[in-house]
Amino acid sequence: MMKKSETLLITLLLFFGVLMFPASADDSVQISPESNNSEKSEISNVYFDYYTYFFGLYSQGNNVITRYGKLPVLDAETQKENWNSTLEELSNKIKDTVVSKYMYPHGEVMSCGINAKGYFVILFKYGNVDKQLMDEIYSLIDNSAEKMGIQDVPVEFGYGTYRDVIYLDGINRWYWFGESTENLSEDNIYTLEEVMKHRTVMPVQKTVAVYGNIPLLKDKNETISWVNELSEIANATEEKITPYIEQGQVIKYATGIRLEVEINETLSPEEKIFLAEEIYQTIDQEARKQNVNNVPVIFMSTSEEGIKGSDNSNNNSESGSGSSSGRNDSNKNNSIPGFGLLGSLACLCGGWKLKKR
Repeated sequence: MMKKSETLLITLLLFFGVLMFPASADDSVQISPESNNSEKSEISNVYFDYYTYFFGLYSQGNNVITRYGKLPVLDAETQKENWNSTLEELSNKIKDTVVSKYMYPHGEVMSCGINAKGYFVILFKYGNVDKQLMDEIYSLIDNSAEKMGIQDVPVEFGYGTYRDVIYLDGINRWYWFGESTENLSEDNIYTLEEVMKHRTVMPVQKTVAVYGNIPLLKDKNETISWVNELSEIANATEEKITPYIEQGQVIKYATGIRLEVEINETLSPEEKIFLAEEIYQTIDQEARKQNVNNVPVIFMSTSEEGIKGSDNSNNNSESGSGSSSGRNDSNKNNSIPGFGLLGSLACLCGGWKLKKR
């Protein structure tokens, strides 16, 4: 049985890193950067708090299936805050049932939270999620909401994209969330349940701009193939991005489930937007040569001091994960993927990173 402190540590490691939450199509804004490319580039100015998760995994790219209920009118900021608090209270009321019956490793649900519009959000792993299952989950949520005085509670159902792993002693390897649990021990199942119950850690970067679309990745193999494809684009554009890093405009250029560019916090908002547009055109041109259209790139704003602090904390966290269980420490330290900017999957897939020295 895993101790509570160990579960918390694994949870922090699992969810620490850069994650992304692109808006649905109706939230995007079309712009036309100054370039020789006549096509318009899609940019979604969606911040990390567009989706806030109460428990479960962070999604690295959402695809909306359908929405139920009706959004309330939320004009004032205090109304939005009160509504978000109400939905969080609702999540606590249904949490035990969702985790034990519908959430992985027992079901198809991977995330539970809210979005900036005010929808309660349920995300599934990719698969054949039928209307009957969504009706059943909505009925659970709606019945609990009615007891709180909420009628026609608004709920968004969608597919999420995940890249999370956890070390399981029972199988002596890193385990990909979403894998079959058929051969797992009760202790390992309990470990997965505990991770899914915890609230995820919010990232600290500020989003400058988000371009392109992350494809709907159906399984681990598709995700690995996609990250490797992005790594090839990053390698091909390294020479053109290096000058921005040498001048201190860009702090880091990396591959996750989309390409990630960290811009120096000291630049003005106008400079950041101009830089993002300029760099995106460079990356997009190379991506098109490799038959990748509408390549997804996130531009974040982080000071150099913040990056250094983040790197140190990541190293400390990795050291902590190696000794949390007291078993097979040396083997774990040798096999622990990085949990920094690239996140766990990118390192497993040969993730790519270029940063200012």
